[in-house]
Amino acid sequence: MKIDSYRNDNEMFLWSGKPNKSVYIKEQIFSPFLIFAALWLAIDAGFIIGYIGLNNVGVELYYIIPFFILHLMPVWIYLFRVIFACAKWKNTEYMVTDKAIYALTGVFTTNCQRKTFQEVTNVSVHQGVIDKRHNVGDIFIVTGVQTNSNGQTKTVGINIVDIENYMEVYKLITRTGADMFSDTMYPNDLRPSSNHGYNTSYKPKDKE
Repeated sequence: MKIDSYRNDNEMFLWSGKPNKSVYIKEQIFSPFLIFAALWLAIDAGFIIGYIGLNNVGVELYYIIPFFILHLMPVWIYLFRVIFACAKWKNTEYMVTDKAIYALTGVFTTNCQRKTFQEVTNVSVHQGVIDKRHNVGDIFIVTGVQTNSNGQTKTVGINIVDIENYMEVYKLITRTGADMFSDTMYPNDLRPSSNHGYNTSYKPKDKE
């Protein structure tokens, strides 16, 4: 299902796009989790080889193998991320309208997030090492803060990652958000279907 099908009838389409495929898959492969998974595999492999080398393994092998299959779970998780990177990229799409920001993601199933501009509290741009080599970037959109049972907080929102025209999309989001805020706080012409307030500019009192 295309992301545009999630748009409401009263929303104006402004932009849609997908991550750069090459960058997206490379980031799944060369993620920080790669180092952790490699170290975990090396340690477990050392235990397995050492145990087999020092012991006359017999029936207990049937207990050792299931144990290490479970113990190697971080490695399986990393491999899962890499193997299904293409499927995840295929299902990932972003959209900006005049009222909200959408993110469609998933592997076997798809999930569509929608955040209105009224929810947005912060917008930032990020470029990683791989991003810079391919001239793409990420846009992090914060819409709130969640607190867990331990009192720890984390930000929540929508991330638009690995897109080629990231600066244009960043400016589109910030400009549209400012227009929505201005129109809500200072409505013009009692909010008709065509609002002249979008074309106004700030005039300091000393300039009037």
